[in-house]
Amino acid sequence: MKKLVLTLLLFSAFSNLVKAQEIPFQVQKSDVFKDEYKHSTIMSVEEDGNGGLIIVRSFMGGVFSGAFGYYFEHYDANMKLIKDYEYDSKRSGVMGIIVNENNVNIIDFTYDKERKAFICNSNTANINDFNFTKKELFILPSEEVNGFSFWGIGKGYDSDTGAQMIVNEDKTAFSIIVDIANKNQETHKLYLFDAKLNQKFIHEFKRDIKDKKFRYENIDVSKDGNTLYLLGKAYTTEKKKKKEGGKYQYELSRITKDGSTTQVFDTEEHFAGSLKTIVFNDKVTCVGFYSDKNDFRYKGLCYYELEPKTLAIKKSKFNPFTEQFIIDKYGKDKDKELKFLSFRGISVTSSGDIVFNAEEFYITTHTHSTGNGGFYTTTIYHYDDIVSAKLNTQGDIIWARNINKRQSTSGDDSYISYTSTIKGDDTYFYINTGEKVKKLKNDRIQFGQTSTKHSNLNIIRIKPNGDFDYQEVLDDKDNDVPFMVSDGATTNNATYFIGRKGKKKQLLKITL
Repeated sequence: MKKLVLTLLLFSAFSNLVKAQEIPFQVQKSDVFKDEYKHSTIMSVEEDGNGGLIIVRSFMGGVFSGAFGYYFEHYDANMKLIKDYEYDSKRSGVMGIIVNENNVNIIDFTYDKERKAFICNSNTANINDFNFTKKELFILPSEEVNGFSFWGIGKGYDSDTGAQMIVNEDKTAFSIIVDIANKNQETHKLYLFDAKLNQKFIHEFKRDIKDKKFRYENIDVSKDGNTLYLLGKAYTTEKKKKKEGGKYQYELSRITKDGSTTQVFDTEEHFAGSLKTIVFNDKVTCVGFYSDKNDFRYKGLCYYELEPKTLAIKKSKFNPFTEQFIIDKYGKDKDKELKFLSFRGISVTSSGDIVFNAEEFYITTHTHSTGNGGFYTTTIYHYDDIVSAKLNTQGDIIWARNINKRQSTSGDDSYISYTSTIKGDDTYFYINTGEKVKKLKNDRIQFGQTSTKHSNLNIIRIKPNGDFDYQEVLDDKDNDVPFMVSDGATTNNATYFIGRKGKKKQLLKITL
């Protein structure tokens, strides 16, 4: 019976992996243009309300030029450039960008030698004139700040050293979190602002545990812009004595202008390498991968749902990977945990289901001889299989799929990996491949290596029932430049990519 079920599953998988006859999408390209600087990445895309859009791209010069800054570009509905502006940040510690109506706000965190303090500023301009003005948001004495590794200053480093900017999904509010120097207590200061730069509150987060024993996993700003959710992983003395499972606990804090509430929970006999908080539709959930062996192997997905205000745990579930997923991965039913999964993103469908995406990422080093008695080492970055799973509103797995992919690089990784988005209840992935899709044993397929010289853009669709298909979007023969598929930016039903060959560039818009 088991062999019959396996055969049926394999047949089903093959029947649903045939190349799609049609995945509806539209393609638009800008004119080919040249930048002064070679390297550029899309930072944000905002619609202008008239069918056009504002794109912000970061640029970086060569090692010796020291150039770093941003291109601001305003395009019309036909992807024709209306206006552009180059902003030189002079390596001022830019943390992020938030756009409010026609105003662009560049948020930076810099050290002032004269004042011996770290200062958070906003540099604001209207898109019609790009006349930037500076506004000080807050200041911290240098001795309070747990320093920045790229400046080489501060009071010592842990995994969450420095400062970080977080913007909510609707881009109506943002938070700045700063690691405060305190060896005996985990301490952070959190600042919450709306998109008009009005400060909503300041909160000092403290945990009675040594700094290095606590690491925050992620921080979320609520949709209404009034609440922060901080999820941390604490290695406590009590949990260290556990005989089974992870010797740590997760702690979720809900922070408002009136104070904070914290919920402590752990994964019991299981190991959870990391969790991510998702706040949507008046729900607070935490989702992640779990294992029965150690923090770095994964057997399935864990799910927690908490009451939004009190954070009381309403339900917790541990979902092993489905049999279909294991067959996708190995071509047969196999009791094995996965390694090297790297979280890549969470999306929520129109019906409230959660789509959780990851990728097999790992690094290898290789030593080579030069022929004259010397040696040199190369580092290879591997971006392999795509892992995607959908959980329903109760936290149960609807489907889990493994999309076989083998890609690696020793340099620029912008052309490999993927960008994902959703529309309705369908999940989409954009990937490059430099060759025809490869057929594997047991009726499976694999997307292969790509390069700047040979890069075909493909779209993969996972349907609501878990079946997936794929289609080529652009053949490299039809492109002036290869597109950097891992750096896509999505707004509504459109995803934007930048392509580059040397200094020659082009923008691509794909609308579902």
